[in-house]
Amino acid sequence: MTERAPPLCYICGKSCTDSVEDLYYCICDAAICHSCINTVKKNDKTWVCPHCKEANDLEKSKLFRLT
Repeated sequence: MTERAPPLCYICGKSCTDSVEDLYYCICDAAICHSCINTVKKNDKTWVCPHCKEANDLEKSKLFRLT
């Protein structure tokens, strides 16, 4: 488990308890808030986890997704 486990943003440490649907999640239990996601985006579809360096799909790493 990371030091900043959800609902805390791994990058800025902000508590996102009221907006967990806006977090991007990695399998390593790190979460990135909507404000910080641009700092770890690889391209328009992928972001790289700053904790484990895993590439994640932007759409699929959201808790709630449109189908």
